[in-house]
Amino acid sequence: MLGAQGLAWVALLTVLLRSSTVPWQAIWFWAVLFRCAGFFATPVLEDDWFRCLWDGRMLALTGNPYASAPIASFGDPTVPEPFQRILDQVNHPDVPTIYGPVCQYAFAASYAVAPGQLWPWKLLLLAADLLALGMLRRLGGGWKPMLFFAWCPLLILETAFNAHPEMLAVAFFVGAVAARRPRMTAVLCAGAVGAKIFAILLVPLILWTQPRRAWWIFGTALALLYAPFWLQGSAADLAGLRTMAAQWEFNSSAFALLSGAISDPVARSVCAVAFITIWLGLVWRWALGGATADRSPTALLRTAGVIFGSFLLLSPTVNPWYLLWLLPGVALAPSCAGVVALAAVSLSYATGLNLPDPALRNFELAGWVRPVEYGAIGLALLADFRRFTARAATAR
Repeated sequence: MLGAQGLAWVALLTVLLRSSTVPWQAIWFWAVLFRCAGFFATPVLEDDWFRCLWDGRMLALTGNPYASAPIASFGDPTVPEPFQRILDQVNHPDVPTIYGPVCQYAFAASYAVAPGQLWPWKLLLLAADLLALGMLRRLGGGWKPMLFFAWCPLLILETAFNAHPEMLAVAFFVGAVAARRPRMTAVLCAGAVGAKIFAILLVPLILWTQPRRAWWIFGTALALLYAPFWLQGSAADLAGLRTMAAQWEFNSSAFALLSGAISDPVARSVCAVAFITIWLGLVWRWALGGATADRSPTALLRTAGVIFGSFLLLSPTVNPWYLLWLLPGVALAPSCAGVVALAAVSLSYATGLNLPDPALRNFELAGWVRPVEYGAIGLALLADFRRFTARAATAR
């Protein structure tokens, strides 16, 4: 799989660097064809999709997938055999689901079409994916951003093949950036946060230049998305997210180094404070930019990329599909670090679950992964810094 990903990245970058232009029709044709290949494939090296199928059933039958963890249904004779097999494959069954209400509504829609089948969920994801591609074209930038987004190997793997719901939230985010009416912008922001709580980090960038009523519309729309679960006394996805924030660690960089020197809880607190400081600084800079500041969609996506890049470098958990939040910004405002991060993160699939190494625990990375992955990203950041300083010197 990693070899195929590497070849796909080489092919993509070759087309970008050696082609004078690529017609829109060709971009769309190959984008759809690549996604068709993933649509008919079983997810590889991944099992999160079992949770999506289980959550869809729980919402459809009980009205609240957050009420209990999957482990509560172990040994339940009323669970049909197909869903017993699905339940057997749900990872972290003792933890309530971490997926937001928008994802849950989509899971339930998939269940309504074909219970226990993956293909309706994949169709919904691919629809969101291609809608995001269309909205990206609306933001401008020519054929290269479109091609990079449409043919990005990480996007195709994590969405078309592995059916991760991240693209649902990213599509709402791109739609909010592209929308031209404050009301639609606010509603799409609520959809992004309702699908993935991380999107709340980007909402101030989008709504800052909107009328004050857009903030009220955003808050109301978000509350309506959560209301069916809050009214049942549920904390919705916040319960599972608290467990994740307090206990999980995977493919981290700064946190891994820090936790080796101090205790785990203290390292989490230090990383959280560091990120909040960076986030506040970036939002403050965006807010106080003045009338002459560049607040174009490209500038917004570039700032969003810096926010999420900082978040991922300081986060205890960095799954490959999280980097799809960087993709719109990297497509419109390419950087060496952004491209390398999108390409290198798939190395994190080299874990005890996927390698024949009994010395590795299930979610433990092979020893070579982090030095290669983050070493490559570090070199790319250095290249970007050198290019930036060279441009600044030339401008002076």
